[in-house]
Amino acid sequence: MSTRTSTLNTVALRRVDSASVTRAPRYRLDVHSPSRRCSVLRAKGDLDMTARAEFAATLGDLAHSGDHVVVDLSEVTFMYSEVASTLADADHIRPGLFHIVAPTRQVRMLLDILAPGLDVTADAAPCDAGTAPAA
Repeated sequence: MSTRTSTLNTVALRRVDSASVTRAPRYRLDVHSPSRRCSVLRAKGDLDMTARAEFAATLGDLAHSGDHVVVDLSEVTFMYSEVASTLADADHIRPGLFHIVAPTRQVRMLLDILAPGLDVTADAAPCDAGTAPAA
């Protein structure tokens, strides 16, 4: 009897596992450079734990480019605490390089708690107008 129960639990776990693997990401990261010295990273959707590694890698690539980086969070519906910590770490390593714009209320509250030193503004991305923000 216990063998049958164990087999049924294994089958149920396989179904859950295969369903979670085939699920499409619920976030999107877009990068563009509207000017020579400025790049904009636009994040959309849920920046949950599945987004953390890609978000961190994208921030790292942009940091190594030497450009000012504007991180537009206006379309982020959820942010995992480790994603917020990634922003704080990036800003700590390359101070003055990252500018956070237009976070939603929930994201702003999280950033205020976990990364109070970040340059956060409600305005549109400063380099959309073609000029890089001051360092």
